[in-house]
Amino acid sequence: MSTLATYLNQFTKLRVSSSGGFKAPHKAILLITITEMVRDGYIDSTQIENNRLLSMFYEKNWHQYIQINTPFVCNVGMPFEHIGSEPFCSQLTRDSIIIDEELFSYMGEQEDSEAIITALIANYLAPFANKHKVVFSELNPYRDKQLRPYQIEAKEKIYKMWIQKRSIMFQMPTGTGKTRLFVSIIRDLFDWGASKKIVVKVLVLAHRIELIDQIDEHIGVKYNLAHGLIISKSREQKMYSVQIGSVPTLTRRLSNWTDKEFDIIIIDEAHHVKAESYKRILKEFPKAKVLGVTATPYRMNHASFHPEFDDLITSQPVLNFIRQGYLCDYDYYSIRPNSRIQSDIDSITQFALDGDYLDIAMLDVMDKDEIRAGIVDAYFRYARGKKGIVYTINRDHNIHVCSKFVDRGINAVAIDSKTPPEERKQMVDDFKHGKIDIICNVNIFSEGFDCPDVEFIQLARPTKSLSMYLQQVGRGLRPAEGKEKLIIIDCVGLYNRFGFPSAKRKWRHHFEGRDVDYTPHSGIGGLEERDVIYIDDYEEGNEEVEILHSSSDEIVSEIPETEVFDAYAHEGEFKYFLSRKRYDDDTTEKIIKGLKNDVDFIIKSKYNSKHTSVLSMDDIPSLELYMQDFDGDLAISGINKQRRNILTSSLATYIEYQKWIEAGRPDDEFDATISHTNENTPIEDAPMRSIEEVKAEIAIFKKYNSTVPEQLLQELNDIINSRK
Repeated sequence: MSTLATYLNQFTKLRVSSSGGFKAPHKAILLITITEMVRDGYIDSTQIENNRLLSMFYEKNWHQYIQINTPFVCNVGMPFEHIGSEPFCSQLTRDSIIIDEELFSYMGEQEDSEAIITALIANYLAPFANKHKVVFSELNPYRDKQLRPYQIEAKEKIYKMWIQKRSIMFQMPTGTGKTRLFVSIIRDLFDWGASKKIVVKVLVLAHRIELIDQIDEHIGVKYNLAHGLIISKSREQKMYSVQIGSVPTLTRRLSNWTDKEFDIIIIDEAHHVKAESYKRILKEFPKAKVLGVTATPYRMNHASFHPEFDDLITSQPVLNFIRQGYLCDYDYYSIRPNSRIQSDIDSITQFALDGDYLDIAMLDVMDKDEIRAGIVDAYFRYARGKKGIVYTINRDHNIHVCSKFVDRGINAVAIDSKTPPEERKQMVDDFKHGKIDIICNVNIFSEGFDCPDVEFIQLARPTKSLSMYLQQVGRGLRPAEGKEKLIIIDCVGLYNRFGFPSAKRKWRHHFEGRDVDYTPHSGIGGLEERDVIYIDDYEEGNEEVEILHSSSDEIVSEIPETEVFDAYAHEGEFKYFLSRKRYDDDTTEKIIKGLKNDVDFIIKSKYNSKHTSVLSMDDIPSLELYMQDFDGDLAISGINKQRRNILTSSLATYIEYQKWIEAGRPDDEFDATISHTNENTPIEDAPMRSIEEVKAEIAIFKKYNSTVPEQLLQELNDIINSRK
């Protein structure tokens, strides 16, 4: 079975012609078109026809990606007639092809399809993009070592997509570090500009003071970048290249900033971008590249996020983050779908302008003494003594619910939009330091609130908004020392509408404005092959919430293909280094194989049996000692000259890369670099090894319980096939 990495490697070697100094873009655009059509459900079979619909999508993509004058013409028939020569598909007729089933499966997945598209853009379409002040291919996504692997991967995708597209929306679950991610991007932009003596002007937009405070701390304290604030009752400091702007304030002062000509605009909680205030700001800076970050690319009215964003990048599902320890497990309690409260909520017929339930209609159902008492009873039954957040309907309901907790001896406070800022800040500080047990609030802590040791979330406000639901429960999913899991107490049956917080979401559908049914009976919001056990109701008006689900029982269907094995921790940045040194794809692949297949094998067998891979080493003296030993080792000198050349050249280049890191990753290292191509590089293809050599190397990996590299398994398979 071929992996996604296998196909991505094949996509770097498409058989294409050249003209006017450009690689022909036809096959790349055709593959992007097919990928998008498979992902979005327009193609449902591995057998693909060159029909009118494909031609229409191809032409749309052609005009999107070919942004400059070229010698090439838009003709879908041209690549379609020749795509069958590639190893991942076969030509059936002039107008019909069949692609590998594994490739078809990857194209249908949100994350995998994005990896395919960004790889094709970076390898074939970058030269056809309109020029921007920032050369995004020169940004190093691996530079910031504070980031987690999935954040580095996200930066790499964003930089590749920015080459061709103006505006990108990026989705990542609440609690996984979106702020840290985009502030790291700002740092990369600043460092790149400093190395080129270019000022890169960045505007960060947020709509609430809590978000602005959080971004301000990250940029100023954690990343040590001088910046200005565009907020109410604050003096503007236009001399700074980085500005954090409150959307309401900047909208009022927009005429003061039109001369700034921002190069990059980053929007926090970007699902709000459909508001006119955001549109006005974006319209004033048409040349800026835009990044919008959100946990929920979703609008309750199912509005598409076009034209504000050209495309969407998604992260891995919530359950994967839980399994990797970046989010915590949870137990979920809820009222039954056929309970009286659920029936009353479902019968509400009065709605606000945004499509959600009207407050007065919700109050008729929820603001009753027996139901408020039931909310507190549920807390005592399932979360007694724990620290948490309760979400209520409006100010009156919030005070009523909070008073019930206080009457039962719980140290609870009520916060809403009318709570004075200083008083609110003091309450939050007391909550974070354990002086307050429960905060009852009116949607104040749905976005931007960071308190990892929250132990329970209680939902006492009905909503039709998937975004509100996930933002609220997401406040408690951050892991913390001593916190075994989060308890979610759903007193309004949001599970019955949206499924579990870890349900796999169809974000692409929401981004495009399509509706999705997440109710458990749809097979999307719930968990397949999982029984939900209900217990009998208590007397009417005092219905008990029941445990439906524990995330610790869930099974992750697959770990993301892009997860990096620790033994090859430096592989991604090393490839970036080689690309900046202008090594072509074939030469880069030979260098990587030289390290994995030869250098690692020799070190493991002759020097250190517990060695994993050179690609995880940063000890330059040890690497240089290996290099010296290789030069004087008689056994190594007996290796085939071509293979020995790969071995020594690969290790020498990796040492050069480590010295570049030690020097602080200077960009001027690449200024005078010549192109390393197949014509002028001394690295040649190595001859096929014996089956005994390859099996011996595989045995070493297995002996020490290490994952056998894909390249070795493929090499063994090639040798076996060559003997047939």
